[in-house]
Amino acid sequence: MQHRHRIYAFIAKQLVNHADVEDIFQRTSIVLWRKMAQFKPESSFFHWACGVAHNEVRNFLTTKRRDRLHFDAELVALLAEEARNEDGLSEARLNALRACIPKLSDEQQRILRRCYAGATSITDIAGSLGVNRDALYKQVARLREKLLHCIRFRLRREGVVR
Repeated sequence: MQHRHRIYAFIAKQLVNHADVEDIFQRTSIVLWRKMAQFKPESSFFHWACGVAHNEVRNFLTTKRRDRLHFDAELVALLAEEARNEDGLSEARLNALRACIPKLSDEQQRILRRCYAGATSITDIAGSLGVNRDALYKQVARLREKLLHCIRFRLRREGVVR
């Protein structure tokens, strides 16, 4: 469960159709469950799971060859390798975001939580805050920009990116 979003993203980077991504994610989850005894605890679960997911994607694409749009095996392998390499950067970005959010005021954090954590529409949130919907959109955009600047600064300071 800890890595499900990252495994899903790994699969999504290799396929075009969202429904196919869902199917392959489900198949991968089943295979991971069945093969859990083969996992070596001293190794990286995420990388092991990506190997399983990559095989599921390859098997899926092999059976879908008659579709007009498909990736060849070499491209799928390249995309899989890129996704594995990108995982470290994604993890660093997430850690930076976690460090940057507390730098916002309590009110700013509350607004972001309401806008991103729930199923409430932006119009309803704006109404409950007593502000215009467009004003709330602009405020959230400014907060996102502020967080992005903070994340980039942290990643550069940590030497993750230049």
